Amino acid sequence: MVTLYDKLYNNNSAKYESYSINEYNMLLRGEKIKIGHNRSRVLEKHVFNSKKKSVLEIGSGIGLMGAYIRSKNADIKYLGIEIDKEAYQKSKSLNLNTINSDFKIMNDLDESFDVILLWEVIEHLQDLKLFMELAYKKLNKNGKIILSTPNYNKILNYPKRAKDHLYQDAPPIHLNFFTKNNIITIFEAYNFKNCKVKLKRFPYLNLKSFEFYKNVCKAIFNAYQGSTIFFVAQK
Repeated sequence: MVTLYDKLYNNNSAKYESYSINEYNMLLRGEKIKIGHNRSRVLEKHVFNSKKKSVLEIGSGIGLMGAYIRSKNADIKYLGIEIDKEAYQKSKSLNLNTINSDFKIMNDLDESFDVILLWEVIEHLQDLKLFMELAYKKLNKNGKIILSTPNYNKILNYPKRAKDHLYQDAPPIHLNFFTKNNIITIFEAYNFKNCKVKLKRFPYLNLKSFEFYKNVCKAIFNAYQGSTIFFVAQK
């Protein structure tokens, strides 16, 4: 698994180059940190306005989210866990509190947290059951888990798709697949409550694609399956 992520992040023409290189260079230049409209709104509501004091991020990458949280409120205690060594080293160069490991190291942490974050990470986890158990264990009372993940049902936007085309990464990159309904069912099965789900409403901007305009029209009439699930649940 470590080798897989090294290829995704660090090889020439790496799939996740924008995260491992472009965003890191942006942070080094001291530019305004951009995390996207939906993520910033979720964090504003459930972290900053709720006066949360501690955040654990699983899959913290080069430190984009940690740097963003620090820029908004330096008093929030932040810890990031990142499996890829090179991405982890970049986060350390930004003076962020991060660990080079996978999520299982949560079991060795002495502290618990008000918030656990996973941005486009839960779909990669090899042992979802263990993660759910550790996440519940490491959240403080009334703590929240906040995440985003691909919406499996976005395949419904493409009725003429090729058989078994997922419109997201297939195994071994993505191992867990979620819809608005099943993600609630899964978290409630592990005793989480107050589960809230929102889909990214409109497709990603692509002015050269006919599919983009067609899907925008679908979205206006609530007939579009948003590509991303944004999810919040409480302990």
